[in-house]
Amino acid sequence: MKKWIIGLFTVSFVSYAGYAAYDYYKAGYFTLPDMPDGAFSISYKNGLRAILVDIPNERGTRHYLGFPADVPDNLEKVWAFCTPPNGDELAALERQDWSEWPEKRFEAICKIDVDGEAVVRGTILSVPRL
Repeated sequence: MKKWIIGLFTVSFVSYAGYAAYDYYKAGYFTLPDMPDGAFSISYKNGLRAILVDIPNERGTRHYLGFPADVPDNLEKVWAFCTPPNGDELAALERQDWSEWPEKRFEAICKIDVDGEAVVRGTILSVPRL
């Protein structure tokens, strides 16, 4: 009986460790680039991989929502650097319909540098945690 319990525990542990490693890989954390001081990263199930720079980390009180933009296939798994939106970007965001989230806050525009040209990868907004 003792062998069965030890075997069951071993199989459970190995299964959990394997799934955790797979989930970590799928989220892209093995390819996470060096981050600036004070930055933090979020990987979304929709494919957006974001490094938030110059944005306070309020994950304890706010929920960060990521909205990916359409990009070529080769850029879908690249980490994007996200910074607060400038005046023009904020005006463009406010023209869109975000009525589903009345207490939203536009946090960042995520961009990827491709040969010196910025490609918009997505938008991040936050809402209060309930």
